[in-house]
Amino acid sequence: MLLSLGRGLSAEETEVPYFLVNGQSASVDQLPLKSVDASIDIVGTIAQVELVQTYANVGSEAIEAVYVFPGSTRSAVHALSMRVGDRVVEAEIQEKAQARRTYEAAKQEGRTTSLLEQQRPNVFKMNLANIFPGDVVEVSLKYTEWVRREKSEYSFELPLVVGPRFEEGDAAEAWVENPHLLDREAEKVSYGVRARILSSVSIEKAFCPSHEVEMSFLDSRTAELRLEGDASTVGNRDLRLQYQVSGDAVKSGVWVSESGGERYFMASLEPPTGVKRERIPREYFFVIDVSGSMHGFPLDTAKKMMEALVARLEDTDRFNVLLFSGESKVYSPTSVPATVENLLDAISFIYETRGSGGTRLLQALNRVYETPRDPAFSRNIVVLTDGYVTVEDRVFDLIRSRLDEANVFACGIGSAPNRFLIEGMAKVGQGMPFFVGEPRESSRVADRFSEYVSEPVLTRLDVVFSDMEVSEVEPLALPDLLAERPVLIFGKYTGHLAGEVVLSGRSGDSEYVAATRLSEAVNLAGSRSLEYVWARERIRRLSDYNGLWPSEDRRTEITRLGLKHSLLTKYTSFVAVDKVVRNVETGGRLQQVKQPIPSPKGMHPTMGGGSVPVTPEPEMWALMGLVLVAITWILIRRGC
Repeated sequence: MLLSLGRGLSAEETEVPYFLVNGQSASVDQLPLKSVDASIDIVGTIAQVELVQTYANVGSEAIEAVYVFPGSTRSAVHALSMRVGDRVVEAEIQEKAQARRTYEAAKQEGRTTSLLEQQRPNVFKMNLANIFPGDVVEVSLKYTEWVRREKSEYSFELPLVVGPRFEEGDAAEAWVENPHLLDREAEKVSYGVRARILSSVSIEKAFCPSHEVEMSFLDSRTAELRLEGDASTVGNRDLRLQYQVSGDAVKSGVWVSESGGERYFMASLEPPTGVKRERIPREYFFVIDVSGSMHGFPLDTAKKMMEALVARLEDTDRFNVLLFSGESKVYSPTSVPATVENLLDAISFIYETRGSGGTRLLQALNRVYETPRDPAFSRNIVVLTDGYVTVEDRVFDLIRSRLDEANVFACGIGSAPNRFLIEGMAKVGQGMPFFVGEPRESSRVADRFSEYVSEPVLTRLDVVFSDMEVSEVEPLALPDLLAERPVLIFGKYTGHLAGEVVLSGRSGDSEYVAATRLSEAVNLAGSRSLEYVWARERIRRLSDYNGLWPSEDRRTEITRLGLKHSLLTKYTSFVAVDKVVRNVETGGRLQQVKQPIPSPKGMHPTMGGGSVPVTPEPEMWALMGLVLVAITWILIRRGC
């Protein structure tokens, strides 16, 4: 049985798309997806991923399967293939409308065909037509991405689940509705993950905070991870892999490769350490999502995170809190001093709230910007949300247009947050993204936030390549550098690897200069990974965070990049067509099955946006217990 949402709910409660498959007969296989297997190879700062989805039709009718699945915001999807029996068909990259026409024509002709489209930068849709009774079809997609690093810790995420989306106002595009699985149905889809880490220096430790995995070390520089399970134990949350290398071995570096007759480079430049920074008075406006999708575990995690954040405020700071769902509620008409009394009162204000209603993030942010601020304080907006909305473009545009008023820090809450929204808000708001999957991670993440939100390590950044001609460099401009995260630069080069790459900037009244010798660059011979990540970064700048009013020139350039470098984009898709005509009797008339997908771990069954069942308010002793914990925490931090 499929989980269908919205039955018996009021119109207000069903403001989000709900998921239901209609018109299915007993002869139609409602679960054509049987397994998902991921193979991950991380070498240095580059990850190569192959994702294999296996479909099997055990019904008695030919079907068309439609499946929505997540992707990384940094992934450069560059290959798709389809195996039908003993035949392997390599997909072609085509302009999106042409790829859809190719797919529809093949479907009409009775050929097995697959179509991979980008719905959002982190959400893809797979169509698979003419799956005949008894068929087993494997679809394999490959992508490349760079691995994030802070200090000596590397982080890699494999998104495994798509959460629902709340549609605020007139959405730019319709959301693809898919059914979600009940736990007993989730047991029918198997997941397998294999990851190998190859480091140039010793790996001190490797761990997976999201799942219980088998971790082994082949030697001091090689670690392996294995994970198996079903959609209810593995596929209901994003997999997060973290590993640390010897701290004194982390340094700036340059990687180069040649493909397609062009030369590409990636430079990772280290910021200075031990810089003393003066703290200026700051105002923090905490914006907390209390919508239906946050009910229960996600909201509990957000509350725990807020405890940790406010405990780190200085008595010279000011703060305010806004809670939002379908409507918004603000703690104070203006920000208040971060006294112990005010902080405890604000925590009580937060803890009295339980998740319900829609997710009107755009409305909430507008209210924040309309709230008066003291120009003597630097305003920082901190958004805590799972990000299940459809208005990413308009949120980015609003933040960008008000950048002179506040920086934006975004914290993704829960087991499978919308990383496109979280990372995008921080990027355009010149802040930083953070993610908290479990309440126990709150203290560590809050410490990182306190470090980042203080004065930048370097301002007025500049990078100069001496004795090497570079072009088409991404990013176009470098923002102020925060804490100990490296500067990443992608581009093309000509000539010999000579001279140095020099990073310069200012720290307070002092000037900082660091140089890396280009003769020490690592050559990734025979790999197209740098080509893919460079093209993806350029597409990311043109499309991902600038998509509200796409100009024709921008669309043309994104399409050109997608076709030239064989990449999935907003305007290019992969299509694979089996040459064998297997059956023309259907005439393209197939039963369409919308493949059910797992619900994110910890999410209430209403799946976001809808109201949750009314339950009694928490007992007073329980609420007081939480507040007492917060009191103790704040007093310790203040040295009382």
